[in-house]
Amino acid sequence: RRSRERERGRERALRFAEDGDMVAEKDKLKHFLAVGKSVESSAAAMELIRTATAEPGMLAFQELSVLPAVRALSSSEDADCRVMFNLLLVFAYGTWSSYKKEGGRLPPISPEQQRKLRQLSVITLAEQNKVLPYAMLMSELDLKDIRELEDFIINDCIYTGVLVGKLDQKLRYLEVECAVGRDVHPNQLDEIVTSLESWLGSSDELLEAIQGQLDWANQTSQARAMHKTQVNMRIEEVKKNIRTELELRGAAQQDAMMTDSTGPGLDMMDEDPRDPRSVRSKRRR
Repeated sequence: RRSRERERGRERALRFAEDGDMVAEKDKLKHFLAVGKSVESSAAAMELIRTATAEPGMLAFQELSVLPAVRALSSSEDADCRVMFNLLLVFAYGTWSSYKKEGGRLPPISPEQQRKLRQLSVITLAEQNKVLPYAMLMSELDLKDIRELEDFIINDCIYTGVLVGKLDQKLRYLEVECAVGRDVHPNQLDEIVTSLESWLGSSDELLEAIQGQLDWANQTSQARAMHKTQVNMRIEEVKKNIRTELELRGAAQQDAMMTDSTGPGLDMMDEDPRDPRSVRSKRRR
């Protein structure tokens, strides 16, 4: 039964990704951004954060954090406002364990927010490793029961399209095929830029190597074509010489045969019958 549930969950997740249902997440983000642009009071901004972080399928929060009313919470004189803004940053860049480490410095969160933060934690782990042992997941998600962990992965991660993967109950690990993306922390931008520049440099070197191979292949092909042309020309020249030589030999043989067949007759015709030494004169006598 558990195996069938995992397979159905995997199929549903694949359909979720293939059918483009992730558009709903973008629509939700657009909705909250539109609402946030009209927010002016701190209370409304705090309520926007509470609603967005509990909304199912809403996994991106960085753009919310830069809205003027929301951003103003970080510098507010009210400690509750600053704490709520810090909570939003945890949902944007943090994990369940980072929330727990903050202890009482962050406000309590609802079951829906806890579920959301655990989903985000799994995404973060999937970005680092494609094979996630149960022990790692249970420690990161603060879950004590294997059944509870498997139910969470199947129902709250695979079924919802957070990731595509499969559970190995015998070896106790989650193998991730792919997962949705998270917000990138500003501190990671330099690292990402460096990685992209390194990738670009490697790509340029690879392209140069490929171009070099193509140039070599073209030169080799041209050289072979030229050699083939020269060989064919030489073959034709040899054939022509052979034909000429055969024609000359044939003509010489024909001349020799004609000479052998007509030579004696001409000699007898040329004899003078009045010559007493001729054959005809002797026969008449």
